[in-house]
Amino acid sequence: MKELLYTVLELERGNKKEYCYFCRSLKEAVCQIRIRNKVTDRIIQNSKACQSCKEKFENDELPKCSNCGRLERQTEFDYSVGKWICYCVRNNESQEKELPNLPHERREATFYERQINALREEKDQLTEEVETHLEALEVSEVWNKRQKQELLDKVSDLEKKIKQLEEENKQLKEQQAAQVEIKTEKKLRFLPFGRK
Repeated sequence: MKELLYTVLELERGNKKEYCYFCRSLKEAVCQIRIRNKVTDRIIQNSKACQSCKEKFENDELPKCSNCGRLERQTEFDYSVGKWICYCVRNNESQEKELPNLPHERREATFYERQINALREEKDQLTEEVETHLEALEVSEVWNKRQKQELLDKVSDLEKKIKQLEEENKQLKEQQAAQVEIKTEKKLRFLPFGRK
């Protein structure tokens, strides 16, 4: 299969209505899908697509020819045979290698289409990176909340233990003070008072 460059271009809203080439129903086209041979820079297919077919194309769900990579259009359906017949089969296109265009032979439109595709790829890549970072951020926030809650629980447990130990310490001091009082009372009973 040839190396192809697929470019989606938004259609200008004008008086003339364009219809989708991929649907059987007559849905209004919202974009143009231009397919260009990367080697020769030649346009091999220029189709219009409705919103749903555009989404199918972006999700790689529109059927393509296995020989040349063109998209299957309803306009190329052969009712006598009862199946879709690609332009490459109908016109007996050869699969020979084609010579590339020289730089001075390239068209300005090709340059812009390549830029559009490069920017779209970069946008998709950046969108994916942002989504990955957002997911990681959500995971880290959940983890941070869990860690914070665990630390708060530990602090709460430690505060309870501190109160318990302070209470025990207070009781021990009271017991110790009571024991000291009892010992001093016993010592005072045995001390001889009245001797000179």
